[in-house]
Amino acid sequence: MGSESSPAFRILCEWAANASGFSPVACRRAEDGLVDILATMIAGIRDASTASVVNSLTGCGEGASLAFGAPHRFAAPWAALINGTAAHALDFDDNFAPAFTHATAVLAPGLLALVDDRQVDGPSLLDAFIVGLELQGRIGRLMQPAHYQRGWHSTSTIGAIGTAGACARLLGGSPAHILAAMSASTSMAGGSKLQFGSMMKPIHAGLAAKNAVLAARFAMAGIGGNDDPLVGDWGFAALTGAGNAAPEIMLAGLGETLEIETSGLLAKRFPCCGAVHRSIDALEILLREPGLSLEAIDRIETSLPEMARRNLRFDCPADELEARFSGTYCMARMLVDGSVGLSHFTATSVRDERIAAWLPRIRLIAYDNAMMVDGGNFEASVRIYLKNGKVMEASVSHPKGSPENPLSDGDLLAKFRTCCAWSGHEAVAEPLFQLARSLGRAHDVGDVMASVERNLRVH
Repeated sequence: MGSESSPAFRILCEWAANASGFSPVACRRAEDGLVDILATMIAGIRDASTASVVNSLTGCGEGASLAFGAPHRFAAPWAALINGTAAHALDFDDNFAPAFTHATAVLAPGLLALVDDRQVDGPSLLDAFIVGLELQGRIGRLMQPAHYQRGWHSTSTIGAIGTAGACARLLGGSPAHILAAMSASTSMAGGSKLQFGSMMKPIHAGLAAKNAVLAARFAMAGIGGNDDPLVGDWGFAALTGAGNAAPEIMLAGLGETLEIETSGLLAKRFPCCGAVHRSIDALEILLREPGLSLEAIDRIETSLPEMARRNLRFDCPADELEARFSGTYCMARMLVDGSVGLSHFTATSVRDERIAAWLPRIRLIAYDNAMMVDGGNFEASVRIYLKNGKVMEASVSHPKGSPENPLSDGDLLAKFRTCCAWSGHEAVAEPLFQLARSLGRAHDVGDVMASVERNLRVH
């Protein structure tokens, strides 16, 4: 590595190349993350965004890597693009607070695209996953929350950079290779939150995974880039509005604690923007009050950070894409139906007159982002104003699915079955779940994914 490289970035890359011996907690959480993302990839197989990406690649040639929803296998970068899109298509994939990313929707498609032309065992996959999550989190420390507040979709920026390092690690890269891969990825990373509520939003995760795979392959082929791509006047952090944090912030506790242990992943219970999940949970709590009827309710308010409120910008969504980023719609669904599920995000469901009647009576109130704590974590409060003048209130800081309030094994299995049923694979949900659960112990991950493919193609 060049003598000009930042000591902090160089140390981070050295750690990423050599770290091993991760704790059972870290490995189990990585395994759960892979199970959860396989579920969302299966659910996203037939989504319009995934199908459109597959169609757009007609004539781009076949390859060795499994691509969910495609009629044949593709070269690794294209498979990563398709699978990342499928993983994020329904906004049912996890959130990762330190980086403000949908971390696994980039990590898993990138890593899994690289297991079919070489033998990769399960422990090596888990190690690369944990390393990639750590890289995303530590780069997030440098860049967040300013980067996200400026409008950057961190999944397609920080997600790509961290995953590039993870892919280089999986390919057996040295610290120099990992540095070169992450440097190359900064030349490809991009994406605005303006795309939320459009088909391009899930494609951001696919592009990030594709770019990570390409960047890692560039590095392994000897292509180098700037040795200090994140900091300095022209560094990625400064160019994308990430403020002036010292690069050493990326190193605090390195080798002592892991982001997957301290922050963890937030698995989603609802297929919609994570910014509204706390509000839905709080509303659900209030609706358990005995004797409460819809007829007794006058209006509802929820308070959440300005940054979260801006993500939920479609108060009267025009279609299912916008509905996933509508706090009013998602809360109205919980109010009227007692749940928020995949069937609530279709062209027909968004026109439901029962829901439309409630949209003007649900208000989202933004509070100062400075009141947020621990990176992307925050509290949401919901108030139900009754017609008799009574006010009911509940607050949630840790939604169901967060590390502090995790999904149980039964919850995860139920979500997996729901996702399989959505794509027409309900009959093979159990074997697919067992295959997903076996990834971390596999002798050859590619063989496991081939079994996944056979089950998907039969049904």
